[in-house]
Amino acid sequence: MKRRYFQYLLAVVFLFIAVLSGRIAGETAWENEAASEAVSTGAGEIGSIFADILWLQLDQYHHIWMYQGNDWMTATDYLPQLWLIIKLDPTFTEAYIDGGYHLTMNLGHPLEGLELLEEGVRQCPDNERMLWERLIVLWQSYYYGDRAIQEAAWDYLALVKYKRGQILDPWNEANASMILEFSFENDSLRRNSMEISERYSERCDFIRFANRNGLWTQNI
Repeated sequence: MKRRYFQYLLAVVFLFIAVLSGRIAGETAWENEAASEAVSTGAGEIGSIFADILWLQLDQYHHIWMYQGNDWMTATDYLPQLWLIIKLDPTFTEAYIDGGYHLTMNLGHPLEGLELLEEGVRQCPDNERMLWERLIVLWQSYYYGDRAIQEAAWDYLALVKYKRGQILDPWNEANASMILEFSFENDSLRRNSMEISERYSERCDFIRFANRNGLWTQNI
């Protein structure tokens, strides 16, 4: 019932946009451009609203599924709704993160899952959680090896530096250095890998010590 209602509502909204777009075609050039921009902005806002509604519905479904004793790690029937959320709002980070992790770690489809996370990073390059979750899944799955893990960690640390440490989860800066420590320790084919690993271990320890004592800031 709910799904039918949302489909009907979506159809009405997009029909309205199509009709309005047709009316724009008869306007002058500058009016056409201004109206097209207005429609595009409005359609984007509507898409974001529907994406939020679908995400809330998905969260409710998740809790019901678990309450009924089902194993969420094997669930696949909710994935089409994730794709729809992303289509409606290409910057919906939670959908990329949830879908990417589930496909890679739970369902055993790392190629598809990591591609979804990469698309999330392209769409949300300044979202620290998006970059962090891509790093974690690359590290846990080890699908592309140490070099991909290192690149993802550097991307995350570069964003932390760009934001001057003003991030939601400041402890992950030390965690990223720890992952680099482990990755270089494992990357025996890289020259001086053990020395680099030790430097990242020292950096991780320093950041944690400085954070505990209120000393750490990106300005030093």
